Amino acid sequence: MAEIIFCKPVHHYDSYTDFWRLVELSNFPVIRVDEIDITQPGIYVTAPMNGDFEQHMVGDFERWRITGEITGGQIQKQKQSGLPRLAHLILWNLERPSGSKTIDQYNNDNRKLFYGRLVDEIWVSDSVLADETMFRYVILGSDYGLGEISDDKKYDFTHQSVVISRRVSVYKHFGAGQIGENCWPPERDNILKQSKFALNVHQDNHPFCEPLRIALFAAYGLPVVSEMLTTPNPYSDIRMHSYAGLVSGLKQALNDDYEPWKQRGLKLRDKLCDELQFGKMVRKAVYETAGGEWR
Repeated sequence: MAEIIFCKPVHHYDSYTDFWRLVELSNFPVIRVDEIDITQPGIYVTAPMNGDFEQHMVGDFERWRITGEITGGQIQKQKQSGLPRLAHLILWNLERPSGSKTIDQYNNDNRKLFYGRLVDEIWVSDSVLADETMFRYVILGSDYGLGEISDDKKYDFTHQSVVISRRVSVYKHFGAGQIGENCWPPERDNILKQSKFALNVHQDNHPFCEPLRIALFAAYGLPVVSEMLTTPNPYSDIRMHSYAGLVSGLKQALNDDYEPWKQRGLKLRDKLCDELQFGKMVRKAVYETAGGEWR
């Protein structure tokens, strides 16, 4: 099987910090997207999709987006060289469909990458989204090295998400001292270790999961209270509520005996960090692709 290589955008995205840490913990080699050579064999995985990758593949990516015309980049270079295309390119799309406004447009935006030959495969990490779009479902696991368990609790919960009005409508029912603030490493480590619960509220009305955030919470052994997801699998240890029921659901959890909740968090940690560990899921998916077991 060809080597699995992760391809990092030239521009840094804070929201993908944990993704690249999981790649590192799983011992995958990493290159920049502008170092991809499609005449060289390999399984190349990138996330997120942005202008860096598109420019490297097609040249003037703004023109390609409008007209579909390829004016340069790797695709044109490979054709002119006469060399075969040997790379297998995968986009792991962890972005929410709401960025494309509708599921139909999300599907069309992604399929354009197929038809333009920018990628050979698209992975998504919500099984229902995969069914609706017919993209590949790959579980995004976690890793024990991403977080650390602590019994020293200071906050009732943390959410580690962008503060928007839809979420504020939930957070406002709790005192400021109850909430571990949203922040980035290294400050975030203590916030997560000192929080009793993790709260997951969607950015929009779509019930698709937030796999990176859940992987982070799981690594710290936090019991997760979440807005309803499309399916409980593989997150059966997460307690789900409707958007309208989140406040009462979390308040009830805070009044419960914490020990059963703690065990629920530890169970989720072992599931995502061991059974469904990040590198294990990637290698399984690539093996199925290369072995011809998935179409």
